[in-house]
Amino acid sequence: MTRIGRRRFIQGSVAGVGTLAAAWGVPAVLRASAAWGDLVGRFVYDGKAPERKKLKVDKDVDCCGKFDIRDESLMVGADGGLANVYLYVRSRKVEICPEIEASLPKQVKLDNRDCIFIPHCLSIWYPKQEFYTVNSDPIAQNIDFRPLGDLPANIILSPAPGKNVDATWKFNKSQLVPVPIACNYHPWESAFILPRDNPYVAISGLDGAFRIAKLPVGKIEFQAWHERAGYLDAPQWPRGRFEMEIRAGVNDLGTIKLAPARFEK
Repeated sequence: MTRIGRRRFIQGSVAGVGTLAAAWGVPAVLRASAAWGDLVGRFVYDGKAPERKKLKVDKDVDCCGKFDIRDESLMVGADGGLANVYLYVRSRKVEICPEIEASLPKQVKLDNRDCIFIPHCLSIWYPKQEFYTVNSDPIAQNIDFRPLGDLPANIILSPAPGKNVDATWKFNKSQLVPVPIACNYHPWESAFILPRDNPYVAISGLDGAFRIAKLPVGKIEFQAWHERAGYLDAPQWPRGRFEMEIRAGVNDLGTIKLAPARFEK
């Protein structure tokens, strides 16, 4: 495995309202919690799901042309569930449940497989996790991303199997919105990653369901985002933001229905 240092990345570069603790007289973190709560819910596309457009594949056609590669920017399940909605804590200095770190994978993996990025959406708790990318295709692949205020990356991975088919990278700054990931060899490939300074991020599945586990009790502000819509406005969620009093146990937002007009390009 190749570990890509910061200098090498720079040289190789071509260039995913909570009440703060101070309100209770505690300046550093949100009020300490004796218990923890989960936030759950389900995003639904409130209309007929559009057909996913077949993408133009005009590079490495011998390999990539055999796959049915389609647009992943709007993924709607058979029952109307909306996938790849990011929901994350926007409040600063939030208390973190110690059990999370103990069970956390040390790496967040992005696979170049079948000429697409898998998965399409990721998040990373950057002080505790490293980004790991691997090429599973028999052609060279590229991973390019440029976080705001952080070092850009332009990783080249050799064809698999063989040497130099994987690499790791460390993010250094929290991002307000997910960072696009591109492949300069294959322009149809895309993904997103959200580096945050806490682990409280959920990405909805194809059924639209999400869960943010082990949140501290108390008022917390959340942010919703989707690649088609950006900040995901919903009823009573201006700019995709809302605050909620988290209580111990399960806190259920229920079904959040989103009009198709929000996702029109």
